[in-house]
Amino acid sequence: MSDNETLQDDITPAGAPYVKNADRATDYRSTGLLLTVFGGAGIIFVILTFLGVIPGFFGNPYLTYGVLFAIFVLFFVMGIISVRSAGIFEKRSKSDNSLELRILDYVSSELTPEGLDRESDVREGDGPEVMFFKRTECLKTLIVNKFINIDPEFLDNLIDEKLYDLIYGEKDLTEQG
Repeated sequence: MSDNETLQDDITPAGAPYVKNADRATDYRSTGLLLTVFGGAGIIFVILTFLGVIPGFFGNPYLTYGVLFAIFVLFFVMGIISVRSAGIFEKRSKSDNSLELRILDYVSSELTPEGLDRESDVREGDGPEVMFFKRTECLKTLIVNKFINIDPEFLDNLIDEKLYDLIYGEKDLTEQG
């Protein structure tokens, strides 16, 4: 198992909603920068206070300043780790964008509403919800067979956000209802 897979497993709790890698990269980068700045400023503050440049005494100086210094170092290190993780998610985002474009091209050029309805066994008496679920399951199967090792959460999100509307448009649910 690679470091990227381990990172993904550690970050995504079971049952959590899908978050795009681009959004994760932004979140990790801003959190990392905040932690790094806060940790660095704290380290400087503790050193200056310990040296007497900034007046302040909080009881036992070695214990107090030692604990504060350790906490600020931890913030600083976690900030750097978070910024590095943002870089990993940025790379994944680029890969996701490329895959999304390939899938969109495949769906728009190879699939038609009529063909997908035939393939998914949609019948006239089916309600809009049943038709939606039959169509999305068939669409998932077709895409998974065409694009191997695709993340199921990524695919579900893509179908919900773009592919279904690309094939059927928003008029479908109102016409069938």
